[in-house]
Amino acid sequence: MDSQNLLDEMVNGDSVQILKAALPYLPSSGQSVVSVFAKFLELQNTIHFFHSSKGNMEICSRQKSDPVEMLTACSNACHGPAKEKLNNMINTLLMLQMLELSQKPLPPEFHTDGMYAQGGEHSYE
Repeated sequence: MDSQNLLDEMVNGDSVQILKAALPYLPSSGQSVVSVFAKFLELQNTIHFFHSSKGNMEICSRQKSDPVEMLTACSNACHGPAKEKLNNMINTLLMLQMLELSQKPLPPEFHTDGMYAQGGEHSYE
């Protein structure tokens, strides 16, 4: 996948990305060693990130509370059946939000009762 998630962007430097990009060009025996090394660097960077006070503050400042936004981010990071299930969940939540909105009364500025009662140009009399 071309896009990285937020955590990947925060912890991965160019060196990890270069290792990953070089994998297809290495002999098969070297691919496994370089792949494990890249994952080791990711783990090391992640541990360092969360042990620094800056890392904890950055994650907290970027938290979102919208479940649709979270599910959309997860859906963008996967494919196949998992992506389809997440998209179904997103659509269900959006439909529930629309249903909730339709159940709420309209604000006074959207009521048209007064317009028709005055016999203006919008009257059906």
